[in-house]
Amino acid sequence: MHKVCGRKGLSSAFIRRSAVLIALLLSSLMALFAADGDGRVNYFMPMADDEHYGALLKHIFDGGDLFEAMDLATQLEMSLDSADYPEWMKDAALARALMIVARYCTQISDSYDGIASGYMSDADGLVASSREKGAPESVVGVLEALSNSFWYLIDGSLSKAMKFPSAVDRLYKEHPEDFHVLLMAADRYLHSPGIAGGNKKKGLALFQEAEAVMDECGAAPWDRFTIYSGLAFGYDARKQGEEARKYAELAYAIYTADGTVNSILGI
Repeated sequence: MHKVCGRKGLSSAFIRRSAVLIALLLSSLMALFAADGDGRVNYFMPMADDEHYGALLKHIFDGGDLFEAMDLATQLEMSLDSADYPEWMKDAALARALMIVARYCTQISDSYDGIASGYMSDADGLVASSREKGAPESVVGVLEALSNSFWYLIDGSLSKAMKFPSAVDRLYKEHPEDFHVLLMAADRYLHSPGIAGGNKKKGLALFQEAEAVMDECGAAPWDRFTIYSGLAFGYDARKQGEEARKYAELAYAIYTADGTVNSILGI
């Protein structure tokens, strides 16, 4: 009996030690994945210095002529045909560019809504093509969420607008490693009203995370602008004027036509 009890005691002690070791191992692995995961995968980093993509965005975000923007979009499409990027990336990048042109059409005048719809339809086709060519699911998810948001701005589709918050939340839950998912989640929390799940404190914190990732890993000018302008808005909302102005100046040094940035700077 004693022998058997002794064996049971040894077995229990072994189990306890094993459980502790497993817990420590899992904790270490979780810390490792967290350190390497959140926002540190940037699928579009190869395009950070793309001349044609950069020229189109700078023209639009500096408030340039709409029809020149359309010409630049055409030049981008032609350049991507022969560019040394994965095929899915070409379609995904062009899709996002066309969405930005579509949005710019609506900002210029409601009379261009028909043109905007055409760009959006082309963009949606490219998103589908990108998925077929093997684009990562988080990349496609970001583009589909953007499409829903932009369609709402063009045609007022509430059904599409209502898909945006839940789509972003799902992406952030399933793909926290994706840099652009992090940016979209930060923007969603910072700018959405509270009734739609907005949380300016959380949005600012996510933009701070994105800045840390950017400082460590680098980022394209358009992503740096997104982060700096987001931080400027977030600090301004918290009445931290000095910090807001600092980041607004950094954003303005990249693109000059953002209304919120210019308002903070008094331009």
